[in-house]
Amino acid sequence: MKKILLSLVISLFFTMMSYAAAVTVSAVGEADIVNGDKSAAKLQAVARAKWAAIEDASGVRVKADTIVQNAVLVDEAIKSEISSVVQSYKITGEEEDGSIYRVMIKAVIIPEKAQKAMSSVARNTSIAVMIPVVFPDKHVEETNVLTETVINELTSRQLEVVDIASANAATTGDLNRAMKTNNYTAMRNIAAKYLSGTILIGKVDTVATAKEGSDIGYGVAIPFNVVTGRLTYRLIIQQGAGTKILASGYLAAKGMGATLEDATNQMMENMNDEVSTNLVSIVMENIKGVNDKVISVQMVGKTNLEDLMELKQLLNYTAWVLEVNDNGADTLTVKYPEKTLYLATAISSRPNYKIVKLSDYKIQVQKLY
Repeated sequence: MKKILLSLVISLFFTMMSYAAAVTVSAVGEADIVNGDKSAAKLQAVARAKWAAIEDASGVRVKADTIVQNAVLVDEAIKSEISSVVQSYKITGEEEDGSIYRVMIKAVIIPEKAQKAMSSVARNTSIAVMIPVVFPDKHVEETNVLTETVINELTSRQLEVVDIASANAATTGDLNRAMKTNNYTAMRNIAAKYLSGTILIGKVDTVATAKEGSDIGYGVAIPFNVVTGRLTYRLIIQQGAGTKILASGYLAAKGMGATLEDATNQMMENMNDEVSTNLVSIVMENIKGVNDKVISVQMVGKTNLEDLMELKQLLNYTAWVLEVNDNGADTLTVKYPEKTLYLATAISSRPNYKIVKLSDYKIQVQKLY
């Protein structure tokens, strides 16, 4: 009897601790009433309200044109990723507004679990970049021509890029501490906040390696200034609760000029031309090697070869898609390193496409005419 009572007390204690960590969030969800089906609209509105509550509790926002745009994807995300996050909820109000069904809820949510769930569910197909430059006079430019070139090159390859520095999300001091200790917790949290699963961080240290007039031997004086820039970089992905370093190394460039400023500018130009190309190649090669997951994308309903080719082109220009191949009259196979859910949200965000069914390795798509 004593053991039973002790067990009940312990269970009650942990239940109370769990609720003590939870917060109550008010949220609103909306859905279209299609063909007069108010019951279906209500279910979708509740799913979206839950999602809004989780976003509020976690402090992370998912773009409205990704997961929340399609109720099927919302339901899939809630069922597969965040079923334990919403401890309970209560509908506090509901109304019709023309063709819109609106639901108000109060949900009990654990913020810590919500943050983890959102990091997992969020469209983690962007890369966060931070490459500050420390110049010879010790001033620091956290957003600079090298960063901008790398971001533009990655963007041209259909990746979504977040400039951490311009978002005021981190400082060079944060980066220095992370690089010295291999503790990327702060960087990982920042990247998760901006829905990024991959982080490219580095720092360019510059030094005047030769000054005009300095003796290089045999009574000969150097007629110009030389500045050398050395980039130390690391490419990191989030893996579970930790991080994995995909690549790391050093890249360098030099510049010469009549003045120290001219030499520094020339060094940055050379680094921009040479180093940025190498760095982008390293990123792309390592991202491709992360995962060779193959997803089947099938077109359903009324379809033809022209529609399939149009979908194929769309997929080829979708972020993180590595390869698209034909597999029959109505199906494509897609190499994609992220979750199937993310590819589905990318497809559904395009006009005239609707996700009919979604599983771990298959997506059924219908084109709307």
